Amino acid sequence: MDGRADSGLCFRVAPQVPGPFREAVLPIAKAVPMRSSILRPLTAALLVAGVCAAPASHAQMLANGSFEQGPAIPQANPILVVAPGGTALTGWTVVGGAISIITDGYWVPLSGTRSIVLSSTGPGAIQQSFATAPGTIYRLTYWLSGEAFSTPTIKHLRVTAGAAVQDQTYDVTDSWHWDMAWSMRTFDFTATAATTTLKLASMDATSWGPALDSMKVELVSAGVPGASATLAFAPVTPDPVRNGGRMSFTLAEAGRVRLAVHDIQGRQVALLANADMDAGPHGIDFSPGAWNARPGLYLATLQVAGQTLIRRFSVLP
Repeated sequence: MDGRADSGLCFRVAPQVPGPFREAVLPIAKAVPMRSSILRPLTAALLVAGVCAAPASHAQMLANGSFEQGPAIPQANPILVVAPGGTALTGWTVVGGAISIITDGYWVPLSGTRSIVLSSTGPGAIQQSFATAPGTIYRLTYWLSGEAFSTPTIKHLRVTAGAAVQDQTYDVTDSWHWDMAWSMRTFDFTATAATTTLKLASMDATSWGPALDSMKVELVSAGVPGASATLAFAPVTPDPVRNGGRMSFTLAEAGRVRLAVHDIQGRQVALLANADMDAGPHGIDFSPGAWNARPGLYLATLQVAGQTLIRRFSVLP
């Protein structure tokens, strides 16, 4: 989620560790029992720090994706209306209709002290432009909710990124001001220009449209015109994980894919995929509760065509 440090380090594990590194692994191997053969390459990877993704894959491309930046909002008046063209929502442009910044004096945001609702007296929208590379796949991650007991019960959101469009809905039945039941959503899009404009708009003609918090855009895989996609393993989202998350990767070519989760001692705790897959982007949803995960650090290991990519992530209670 935006505003939290990205702990999803990604390592590329060589099929065999050179001699000097093999000697460096031995003391660690004695200190931590190797209950799984995966631990030795994991330990070697941590030692040699073979980072497999370009730094851009970690970059947060949106400004103020958590909506925390802006003028002070008094606790006595926890809702600040921003009219089209207003500058109170730092980094964003309000278009089409007014929106409202909501502080934790009214409802509990996902993180920080602020979130937004895409409405005031009617539907509103926000947009932001950021630099992109044509042919590159990006992922927008955001959290969706809505005002408890408001109408319509089903909120409607439209997200556009360049020419790509996504429509989402949210049912406020389970929302309360002290627990907004925030729901994580993702949207993958391929950039077609050097700049992409992201827009999020309410589709409801009401004063209480969809609510948003903790947005981020990250690179999924780099596109090279006229060339095949490269193997890439995106950071686990969200990180840390509580109820559920998503692992996304891109295959350069069709092949056998094995995606597993290991604890820090190298023991496999879950097998998420072991199947033949086509070239291109893929995503797999998972729930730590399915393997009775304890809070702590875990390693997602993606094995494809003799290569192993590793992502580190944390699980919360």
